[in-house]
Amino acid sequence: MTHVDGAWRLLVHPPGDGAWNMAVDEAVLESCAAEDAPASPTLRLYAWRPAALSLGRFQRAEGSHDAAFLRASGIDLVRRPTGGTAVLHEFERTYALTARLRSAPFPGSVLETYRRVAGALCAGLRRLGVDARAEGPEAASARRAADAACFGTPSAHEICAGGRKLVGSAQLRRRGAFLQHGSILLRSDPERLARAIGHGRASPHFTDLSREMGTAPEAAVVDAALVQAFEESFSARMTPGRLTVRETRRATRLRGWKYLSTVWTYEGRVPPIPGSA
Repeated sequence: MTHVDGAWRLLVHPPGDGAWNMAVDEAVLESCAAEDAPASPTLRLYAWRPAALSLGRFQRAEGSHDAAFLRASGIDLVRRPTGGTAVLHEFERTYALTARLRSAPFPGSVLETYRRVAGALCAGLRRLGVDARAEGPEAASARRAADAACFGTPSAHEICAGGRKLVGSAQLRRRGAFLQHGSILLRSDPERLARAIGHGRASPHFTDLSREMGTAPEAAVVDAALVQAFEESFSARMTPGRLTVRETRRATRLRGWKYLSTVWTYEGRVPPIPGSA
């Protein structure tokens, strides 16, 4: 199957639990990387229910979360397939972009891909009246510090408003395709995040749409702004779609075998495939 110039698949999904959300993101990436898959990019927009604290792919679980607080608050703990540090997913829209590499519109390096996606995200946020800007690599390097929370400091080409981080993103590349997903905070609770990651002090270095806009926007309003911005930024035509049968089956398998596994969540090791012993 070949790429139809300018055609993108748009997936807008209802809230899911953390294990399902991560499983779907990985399943769509695998589908995009398959030789017989269509080459059109996929933009997925979704939310989390219940709330979840996600750890980065290589982040140590120990010292990065307060298990007692998470249990008492009904917050799940999951591990992402992408790097970075902990993110509390509660009042947000999450975007996930998957596409082929080494061809239009993503022929470049990791940082170049981040830059292009950041441009579209900033354009979408500006449609909402937010003065969003991408953090440059030099400024990010100068400000970065060891922090258990992803929103503690901005990284290269992540999105800030008023000097504070607004969107955190992470990227994974596999067999000629990439997944980049990130959190767009509708509103936030720095104290709650600090307790979730086991830190006594809340970070002052991030913001949210509620603070920047004066009110928390509806999810559909954010989605519409992002879709229009991605269409304009990439000369794309978004076509609403759904997961394929193969993607749904793969996501279901990944959720149960990998993302609900304590081996993966707490140790960061891919568990043995069932029946492979």
